[in-house]
Amino acid sequence: MITFSVDDQPNVSDEIVKIMKEIDPSGSHHAFMDPQKALKFVKENEPDVAWLDIEMPGISGLQLAMEIKKISGKTNIVFVTGYEKFAYDSFQLHASGFILKPVTKEAIERELGNLRNPVKRESTGKLRVQCFGNFEVFDKDGKAVNFKRSRSKELLAYMIDRRGAMCSAGELCGILFEDRDDVNALKKQLRVFMSSLKDDLKKHGSENVLVKGWNAYGVDCSLVDCDYFDYIKGDSYAVNSFLGEYMLQYSWAEMTLGELLMKPESF
Repeated sequence: MITFSVDDQPNVSDEIVKIMKEIDPSGSHHAFMDPQKALKFVKENEPDVAWLDIEMPGISGLQLAMEIKKISGKTNIVFVTGYEKFAYDSFQLHASGFILKPVTKEAIERELGNLRNPVKRESTGKLRVQCFGNFEVFDKDGKAVNFKRSRSKELLAYMIDRRGAMCSAGELCGILFEDRDDVNALKKQLRVFMSSLKDDLKKHGSENVLVKGWNAYGVDCSLVDCDYFDYIKGDSYAVNSFLGEYMLQYSWAEMTLGELLMKPESF
């Protein structure tokens, strides 16, 4: 994420940058006192968020916001001020948010979770798994992973739902085949689906995501970038992207959905 702050009081901008580095340590965060230098920065970087003081000498934050919008329409404007009276003016400009001084980490996290223009995340180089809505899988380049067998995809979905816990062969057979009781035949089919899943992931260089134990299977969560995992950690972007839908293809996912609808702290 690329963000910057403009304030004629450097201690305010410095505090915002400090907080942003705590929230997003891999991002690029900058502080300016000079609005013209800030505009030059916007032209060269098209930042994701601008934290703007409203009352500044020479040019107000409201005027600066209009100039920023002309240059970079997708930059989220969040006004930072000591006066509630400016709230109406900020909303007239369709700002993304409004924070009253003194600035707190909680206030910044709140605004980041409700940005008008969602911030696109950079690739982490990991397998990306989408659980909110339909269950889908993408490789590190953003290409959808195609599964030769639908059951193989469901296996991966269930192991993701289990968040790294090892799943016995019996447990997985129960998920895939429900009431069928020919155990030996089912375990043989399970091995076929697992082998197919490994081949599917291998085509995208991600077969090491799968973990094999003694008559059990799982996933290495550290090798997966997943909205569900981020939600549990309290990541503001993931929390904001959850719209009440989870792995819609699978009926067994309804239990997890019920927990998600409560709050992340329930996990």
